[in-house]
Amino acid sequence: MINPELLEILRCPLDPRQRLTLEGDRLICQRCSLVFKIKDGFPVLVAEEAELPAGCDSLSQLPCQREKKP
Repeated sequence: MINPELLEILRCPLDPRQRLTLEGDRLICQRCSLVFKIKDGFPVLVAEEAELPAGCDSLSQLPCQREKKP
């Protein structure tokens, strides 16, 4: 379980403006739906280890990453 105070400050590592939502034993970015695991009570906020949302084959396809490109 993640402490509510910690959850309040956690943000998506790919878009630090976006909050993460706790769903079961994982954290989900509110914008792009990237899923981060929680291992032994610690959130693993490594984008390369996160689960991609349905219909997305790579991190570069996430909305927050596509908007960064000119």
